[in-house]
Amino acid sequence: MPDREPGAVSSAPPASSTVAAGATRPTPFDRAKRLLLVACAAIGAGLAVAGTIDRTTGGVLVLVGWLSAIVSLHRLGRTGSDRGSG
Repeated sequence: MPDREPGAVSSAPPASSTVAAGATRPTPFDRAKRLLLVACAAIGAGLAVAGTIDRTTGGVLVLVGWLSAIVSLHRLGRTGSDRGSG
């Protein structure tokens, strides 16, 4: 490893921000679909928690799930379908 001056800035991006070779970034449509899936899971988990453990905590989870579902449906509508791109 070459010696570097203390304070020298590397021009290479951090490893966490690079995309692995062969990997593709998800499209905005795919990210919105994933958010909708997470919202549905939060609603289901909230209903399960409200029915078994604590109504207040379950209600908060359901509310967060509904808000996430609204945001994801808005994003899905804004990005449009990816059917014609292939």
